[in-house]
Amino acid sequence: MPELLSNPPLGVIDAIKLLNIDLDKSIPKKTSKNLLIATWNIREFGDLTEEWSAKNDAVPKRDLESLLCIIEIIKRFDIIAIQEVQDNIKCLRDTMNTLGDNWSFLMTDVTKGDKGGGERLAFIFNNKKVKLSGLACEIVIPEEQLKKEISPDALDTQFARTPYAVSFKVKDKTFVLLTLHVIYGEDTKDRIPELKAISKWIYEWAKDLKKWGHSLMALGDFNIDRKDDLAYKAFVGDKLFIPEDLNLEDIKRTIFDKVSFYDQIAWFKNTSSEFQINLDYKKGGTYNFKDKVLTNRNYTDSQLSFRISDHLPLWAEFKV
Repeated sequence: MPELLSNPPLGVIDAIKLLNIDLDKSIPKKTSKNLLIATWNIREFGDLTEEWSAKNDAVPKRDLESLLCIIEIIKRFDIIAIQEVQDNIKCLRDTMNTLGDNWSFLMTDVTKGDKGGGERLAFIFNNKKVKLSGLACEIVIPEEQLKKEISPDALDTQFARTPYAVSFKVKDKTFVLLTLHVIYGEDTKDRIPELKAISKWIYEWAKDLKKWGHSLMALGDFNIDRKDDLAYKAFVGDKLFIPEDLNLEDIKRTIFDKVSFYDQIAWFKNTSSEFQINLDYKKGGTYNFKDKVLTNRNYTDSQLSFRISDHLPLWAEFKV
């Protein structure tokens, strides 16, 4: 554990204890018979102010107590896909050092350009329970496939932030997790080409994987505003399935009051409505940390979003 995070003040220790009490109530306990997979867009997960309680005008705004809260939440899952990892990976590096040798990570290079936002995608996983099974790749659409697209809203260029896929193995189950952060855009229609393209791509890939007894899940920040809007329909177009308890309007995905369907965990069903994954889904939800972290600081939602995140982690529990 890095020295900076090894000796928190007593007030921080007490706050972390309270956070863990709430986490115990809110997220299933990890056992040898289950697998907890999550996705979390951690806002601008990059640099860190090396103070336990940074002043409001500090740059960056995330401080040591904020990072320790994030780490405590990450520890509750076996695999977690992280969006908005930055070029500067200080927060990620300190997270991994604090988690210790039983944890590993994989990440993409930085996506350059205005649309890419200088972001990386990453997976953090507990390597005592989860093993890599050989595949790690970024999805690139073949040039000839781009030329064939003639629909007005078709993807006519590569993804703004390249989707990232990694293959994992738990016991005898091998599965691919594909994460992405769909371009936001000022208009919902700006997101439709990417959502349609990724849905089509993973539909074909899932069929190929099934031949080997493997399966595919998509998870990440899809920037879908509302259930059944154009972006949602584009995403689920090719039989993509979202579990009912992860598809309810009363499941908050951000710390703000606005209803959204930004973050998703999804897979496919076949024509007989059978799940096309080799894991047995049990239940899922989000973890609302809003009133459980940094409670003595009286932050506004916006201020909290820069210390922890504007998004809530979305999780799914599977039987293995």
